[in-house]
Amino acid sequence: MRTVWAMVCGTIRDQVDFSLIMDYLLRCREKGIIQGIVVSTWVHEFDGLGDLQMHLALNNVDVIQSPTNEGLVGNMQANSVNYWRQAKQMQAALDRIPPEAIVLKTRTDRALPATKKLIAMLAEPDPLPLVSDRAQATGITQLPRVFDHQIAIFKARTGRILQFTDFAFMGYSRDVRKLVNFDISDFTFTRGLVANIQFFIYPFIRDYPVIRDYYRVIDFYPLLADLKTYTTNGGTAFPKFFERVYAAYFGLLALHFRIGSLPDPTKLGPVTLPIEFADLFHSGQGKHLVHDALGVTLNSQEILTAFMSQTVAPTPVNRHWWQRKSAQPTPQPAVQDAATKHVLAAMAALSPATLDRITDAELAELKTFAANRKFSSHAWLRIQQGDLQPQSPTYTQSLRYQLPGISAADQDALWQQLAESTSANRVLYRYWRDHNIAPENAAAYLMSSARTDNRFSILTVTRLLRQGFLDGPTTAEVLRINDFFASFHVRHGRMNAEIAAYCLARYLYLVEHHQQIPATATAQVKFVFKRFLPGKFTEFQAIVTDSAALIEFFDQAIAERQGTKQTSARQRVIEMALEVTHDAKYWLQLEPLFNGRYRNYEYAYRYGISWQLI
Repeated sequence: MRTVWAMVCGTIRDQVDFSLIMDYLLRCREKGIIQGIVVSTWVHEFDGLGDLQMHLALNNVDVIQSPTNEGLVGNMQANSVNYWRQAKQMQAALDRIPPEAIVLKTRTDRALPATKKLIAMLAEPDPLPLVSDRAQATGITQLPRVFDHQIAIFKARTGRILQFTDFAFMGYSRDVRKLVNFDISDFTFTRGLVANIQFFIYPFIRDYPVIRDYYRVIDFYPLLADLKTYTTNGGTAFPKFFERVYAAYFGLLALHFRIGSLPDPTKLGPVTLPIEFADLFHSGQGKHLVHDALGVTLNSQEILTAFMSQTVAPTPVNRHWWQRKSAQPTPQPAVQDAATKHVLAAMAALSPATLDRITDAELAELKTFAANRKFSSHAWLRIQQGDLQPQSPTYTQSLRYQLPGISAADQDALWQQLAESTSANRVLYRYWRDHNIAPENAAAYLMSSARTDNRFSILTVTRLLRQGFLDGPTTAEVLRINDFFASFHVRHGRMNAEIAAYCLARYLYLVEHHQQIPATATAQVKFVFKRFLPGKFTEFQAIVTDSAALIEFFDQAIAERQGTKQTSARQRVIEMALEVTHDAKYWLQLEPLFNGRYRNYEYAYRYGISWQLI
């Protein structure tokens, strides 16, 4: 026996609307039409709404309150923010609803008419047929099947491919779950796709690349009105890419979705044949096709079925000898327009090849149509640049980077080394180490190795940052690199002298420039103290702007670590004191501890001292 659960998602904007939908669903549950109701909304949503939440509880309605997304997406300039909000509420409800259930997704307002239509479908023996059964019934057996059962939707559209109303729809839980996707969708689509499209396109974009390319190449917004004008005025020619897109789209629709009718069926006229492809872009067919600001809505499954069932030639009528005197049946009228024939032929032969990405020939034809002012007077083709032409082989101007602070002859020799090396960043680091490059020029030699986690490079460029030797872009990049690798090492429990020093150097830079201390910077320095001065971070944090107090603080810590067994511990604290205070006496204590075994470590310190970076 099937189980049906309703999930009501959204912000409670209108208590009248919310009460209407809940009252209706509770009566449906009382009749046994549905077995459960979940309200999925935000934390604190019921604050200020009186006894509403208590009344829901008394009626045994499950309420899920999720934290909002605002901390993650509130300031993100992305088209997907609204989708992510809705998807989060859906996911929270789906996690609680029995996995085998039919899920009727509705919302807190304006969804009662659509919800009633979906409830009416549940009176049928099989309201959501298997996609495999639909494939056999329609003969569309070669297309990828994404859902197990059809999902019932309203307001399928042309123009806005895979945009349906998201107020209410219904499907089995395992299929509805496929509509929830938390990928960073704006990296995939930067095409103004509203939540209504994003819900339904995500399950198909990988298996139906022709639809992905439709949104990549076509700006559908200006075409919504222009195609109405074009087809109303008798236009029947369409780009071949359009014909292939719609063949795939209609096949996808016929398999995966049941298109419900929101209008009163008595107000829909008869569907009459033939239905030409051009007819699908303006109003007609007894309001089965209605054009508005969002394009053309298919108001019934009947209109799609009728279009797909057409033939490209008159249907012959076979008559037996005893029927010859009876009235001649009227053959099904054949479509006339070439575009219609092409779409129907493509649908009759749907295969994975139909779903391929746009071809060069199709793109070239689109450019021709884009120049046709009768087709559209607006710029609807996103790819407008001309084709690249063969380039002249002449190399007229050297692109060799001019490394600062060294002679032309040294540049030539260094560039030759870089060209022959398999690790340019290592060559640059070693050149800096071996040639005493001045601080104002050093970043050019160190940044590439800093980006690959060379600890001595990160330490030195952070010291350059603290002393004001870097420009704005390099400053931002050094702060990013320092934070990234420090966080990485702290997360993995790694800490040594160089990492500790560059964590402290960044922290002090932020303090000295009166910048807000990010939580990551605090966590990193806390870890430094946990490793080398346990229990002392809070005291350090309290005196970080007091030079004299810092010196006294470190002097005491160093004094506590005397003796041969504490040499290493004392050295770490001396390094911290030198990095924080830049007091010369700590260098006098540190230098005798060098033993020549760690060339890069010792050079980072000698370089810093010689150029007064520490």
